[in-house]
Amino acid sequence: MNHFKTSMHMSAQKLFKKALALFARDERAVAAVEFALILPVLLFTYIGTAEVSTLITMDRKVAVVAGTVGDLVARADGTLQNSILQDYFEAAEFTMRPYPSGSLKQVVTGVYVDEDGKATVRWSEGFNGGVEHARNSVLVIPPQMAALSKESHLIVGEASNVWQPALDYIFTSGVVLQKTYYYRPRFDAEITIN
Repeated sequence: MNHFKTSMHMSAQKLFKKALALFARDERAVAAVEFALILPVLLFTYIGTAEVSTLITMDRKVAVVAGTVGDLVARADGTLQNSILQDYFEAAEFTMRPYPSGSLKQVVTGVYVDEDGKATVRWSEGFNGGVEHARNSVLVIPPQMAALSKESHLIVGEASNVWQPALDYIFTSGVVLQKTYYYRPRFDAEITIN
């Protein structure tokens, strides 16, 4: 009887090993399992690539807005009408299309840089919630720009916008994209807003 139990136990072991070997060699549905395992990675990569592409494009558009408005103001000869400046701001909003421009804030500022490289605000105009710099306040500018602009005027163009990803699991409040550009007036004279 013990011999019978032992042979039954050995037969069960052989049967289990044989079944395990058959299972290991069976390739049916392997592709489906592999696809199910890789699908989340593929989806995350695809959506992440699309979101990063949108972020980079919006960042470039914010840079174009800040640069364009600052450059247009720097082209003025002496005095620029406030109504024309508002037109510049409104026209720059179209640059953001097809992305939202509701949170696009713009500021343009005229500063004078003294012989020590200190930039003092002469005037500042904001648009769509852009915070103006206080008159006669000191505006921090890059040291290289201060060194190149001593005893002259500068126009500072600033723009910011919020990028809100489609799937906001990580960035729930969005990412603020902000750009600042500096321009010397074309006619080497102070530009005022009237």
